[in-house]
Amino acid sequence: MIKNTIIFSFTLIVISLLWNLFVPENIKSPATPYVVIYFFVSTIVTHHLLMKTNKQSPQNFIRAYLGTTALRLFLNLMIIVMYMLINRMGAMVFALSFLVLYFLYLIFEIISLQKDLKEK
Repeated sequence: MIKNTIIFSFTLIVISLLWNLFVPENIKSPATPYVVIYFFVSTIVTHHLLMKTNKQSPQNFIRAYLGTTALRLFLNLMIIVMYMLINRMGAMVFALSFLVLYFLYLIFEIISLQKDLKEK
């Protein structure tokens, strides 16, 4: 899981850096590579906690998954709002790139969890 997450995150960082090099100023966010690092760390931590919960009690896995997903969604919304309050000029571009990365990592995490749960 960690190896795949590193590869996935590295690919997204390269894409975001290339995006920032070749697109006009009004549709790029310099914070995107840092957002990828944030999602990398949160995905690794969440995956580890969910797999640990599944080992202890598979019945609690669903509750833990829903709880961590709700907590992360709330935290992500807070990050977007704080960024929008601090940097009003690039707020919409940041929010859009943040949400795209959120959904990409969400899909990646679901696929990874399915693979890991099928193996065990």
